[in-house]
Order: sequence, then C-alpha cells, then structure tokens
Amino acid sequence: MIGIVLAISAIALLAVIAVQDFLVPALRNKTISSGLTGPDHVLLDAAYVPLAASMFLAFLGQGWLEASLAAIAAVSLVLVAVTNTAWKWVDSLSKGQHATWHSRFTVAVFISALAVQAVANHGWYWLLTALNVLVPGACYAYFHYRKTTVDGVVIQASPAAEKLYVAGLCTWLAMWGLVR
Repeated sequence: MIGIVLAISAIALLAVIAVQDFLVPALRNKTISSGLTGPDHVLLDAAYVPLAASMFLAFLGQGWLEASLAAIAAVSLVLVAVTNTAWKWVDSLSKGQHATWHSRFTVAVFISALAVQAVANHGWYWLLTALNVLVPGACYAYFHYRKTTVDGVVIQASPAAEKLYVAGLCTWLAMWGLVR
C-alpha cells in the first residue's frame, strides 16, 4: 500500500511542477523552488510533504542503509521547503543565509535520493538511474554551452537540468513503489 502512496506522491509532485510552470510562465526558466516564494507556494509544499513521508515509510523495511538514505532524503526535502517558504524565520536563525541552507538541503536531497537508487537498484532499475544522471547532465551541458531561446527567453541550464533530474527521480520512485 505504501508503495502506491509513494508512486502517487511522486506523480503528484511532477503534476504540481508542471501546473506551476504552465500557470506562471515566468517560472518555466527558473528552479522548482522559485515557485515557493510566490503566493501559491502552498501547492508545492503540499506536494513535498507526502512525498517525503511516503519515501521514508516505503524504505523502512528495505534494510538499514536504504532506510537511512531515504530518511536523509525525506528530512532534507522537508527542509528544502522550510528554508524557502519560511525564509524570514530561517534568515533570523542563520543570519540571512536561508538561500545557502536551501541549496545545501537541495544537494542533500539529490545526493541521498541518488544513493537510495544505487542501493535499491535491481535489474532494469539501473537503466533508470543511469538515465537520471546522464539526461540532466547532457541537458545542462547542452544549454550551458549553447544559447537556446524559446519565445525570446534564453533557456537556463541549471533549472532545465534540475527539472529533468526531479522528473527522473520521481519516475524512479513511482516505478519502484509500484513494482517492488
């Protein structure tokens, strides 16, 4: 049952990101968390929390290493939301460093989630993990070294690669939740 909740949570996050980018064109060329600072940030926060909780619960019975890595990813994901949504409070605690802490927690989510994939991979899951590293990396390199515009706006490499990585991670989590 928790695997189905994990899959739904992962797909829901992708849907929120897609809706956010569709409804607010200015966010299409920004990082995912850029939407956290606007008036509709509740949608993204609401998508982070069930994903973090279901990721933590889904990996509890899978061994101590997978459970530990999933716990790090889940806690870091919640802290990503907190550092941007409650940025004034975080700034008061960190002497104006909410953006630095947000970036650190984002990196922690990405690394620990990739480590969960590596530890939990069996069979064809390795292909999904490889694609989850190679496709965003190729996207970053492509847009970093080539000026590509859509409707007169230059595509930024980091946001495009971030969104591809999150899409790959959520796809992996959904597949793992449904097939495991």
